[in-house]
Amino acid sequence: MSIFAIRNREYALERIPSLLKNYPESKEILDFYRHVLDFQLNVYKDLKDGDWRKNIKKLYELLELCSQYGSQRLKEKTQEFLEKSQEELQRAVGEFLKEKSAPYEERFFFISFLNPFMSKGAEKAEIDKTGWLKNKCPFCGFKAVVSYLSDTEEVQGGRFLVCQVCNSEWLYNRAECVRCSNNEDSELHYFYDEDKKAVQIQACDRCGTYIKVVDMRIDGLAVPLLEDIASLSLDLWASQQGYVKFEKNVFGL
Repeated sequence: MSIFAIRNREYALERIPSLLKNYPESKEILDFYRHVLDFQLNVYKDLKDGDWRKNIKKLYELLELCSQYGSQRLKEKTQEFLEKSQEELQRAVGEFLKEKSAPYEERFFFISFLNPFMSKGAEKAEIDKTGWLKNKCPFCGFKAVVSYLSDTEEVQGGRFLVCQVCNSEWLYNRAECVRCSNNEDSELHYFYDEDKKAVQIQACDRCGTYIKVVDMRIDGLAVPLLEDIASLSLDLWASQQGYVKFEKNVFGL
């Protein structure tokens, strides 16, 4: 068991009140997601490995949680999934891992359920990410959902991509579009709210794609995956400008 990983999950829960203050418009989503994070933390604490198949019963627990705290849209889909057998759920999750796509509600269930198991698997795999520099996760193959800037011993102001399925992070070119690899300054633009400069949008005019960049040098307490979820107003703005998000977060935003 990784004490560091557990503390990171505990800290994510502790970050919620601050995000509620900064993003009151995201209260409904954050209040619900707090329950999901708590579920993931408890599952992770009991794991010895990343085998989700032998723990498929945990998915029923998540579904019950969604039926109690989720949106009406999620609740309706939850009832359908609660009626599925363990074998049917295993096939559905397996298909999602293979295809890496699913309708919104199912995608939410699968990512939320898989996260503790996949992150445990990624930790045990100890993959060498040196020189990876790709837009998909080196462990599970899902596309990065958010990025962040941080100073490390190896890199000053390095940019890292983050996977929401297994929590893996890896170095990526800072001034480059994650979709088309465009690195022309004149075609890459950055947008942010004046009072929340730590969370920015990097938008590419060449392919019309954007991804958020969380500057940890401005807000060292930020949790990139959570900042991405909370800052939904930036997603709405980007969509209105005609940009398409590289990879939608767990809420389909």
